[in-house]
Amino acid sequence: MRIINVDTITGTTLYGCFYGETYRDVCVILTPGTCGNIFENKFLQVIGDKLEEQRISYICAHNSGSFHIIDLPHKINGTKRCGFSFELFEDWFDDIDAWINYAKSLGYKKIVLGGHSLGASKVINYLSNKNNSVVDNYILLSPVDLSMQSDKEKEQIPRLLIEAKKHIENNQPEKILSVMFDDYNVFCARSFIDFMNLPNHFPIYQKNGKCFDLKKINIKGLFVIGEKDWFANQDAKKHLLLINENTKNKNNKMEVINNTGHTYQEKEIELSNIIIDFIKNCNKKVRLMPK
Repeated sequence: MRIINVDTITGTTLYGCFYGETYRDVCVILTPGTCGNIFENKFLQVIGDKLEEQRISYICAHNSGSFHIIDLPHKINGTKRCGFSFELFEDWFDDIDAWINYAKSLGYKKIVLGGHSLGASKVINYLSNKNNSVVDNYILLSPVDLSMQSDKEKEQIPRLLIEAKKHIENNQPEKILSVMFDDYNVFCARSFIDFMNLPNHFPIYQKNGKCFDLKKINIKGLFVIGEKDWFANQDAKKHLLLINENTKNKNNKMEVINNTGHTYQEKEIELSNIIIDFIKNCNKKVRLMPK
């Protein structure tokens, strides 16, 4: 594994981890979710190790929302304060585009774009706004209906919105809010308001919700979720079926991993093998190592 970096079109430098960089057949680009990063999420590491064993290249593609708070190099401003606490929706597309362009520049025959949790939403946002031919297949790990989180924290949200708007009125858009959202997420004022207005790419539990972006994607996908994932709404199989019903290409692969949750603890190898099987079945003409 090697640490690499790419520059977005707006000048931010993103860091990633590259496994199997000597291969040029298939490259899996996986973008983490809320605060997600390869140093804190074991499954992102195991996927890299297992794919590399199969001669499949893998990039853990950190984005502007990876980590809680991180200062990244910026071509114009010197540095830019990033991390989920400061992330804005406007960065989503450019982050993924930078990693896709990097892989394309290396001449890969096949590119598979994946995302975990909020990263899955970023993948759908990217593919629905880009010609689908830019990648060959896509992977959604633990896709989330954002309305579930909003419903859970419906009493907390109005108080935080009042505080966030007050900071912005006082010309302090990057001031950190006094209370964590959902007992975990640390937001600055501007990013919290932005998060509350995010498009919901998987509104499967939202009344009259429509998955417009999913219907724009023609390529085949792999959808995976842990049986005990809270976002699966107590029925992981149904969760994936509801997503698949809203896709244009119904020939997607769906897998529920038993006895694990949102980050696949103790099931990292099983998750990796599911991804490997999906890639091999989709790319039978590409020479890959047998398991």
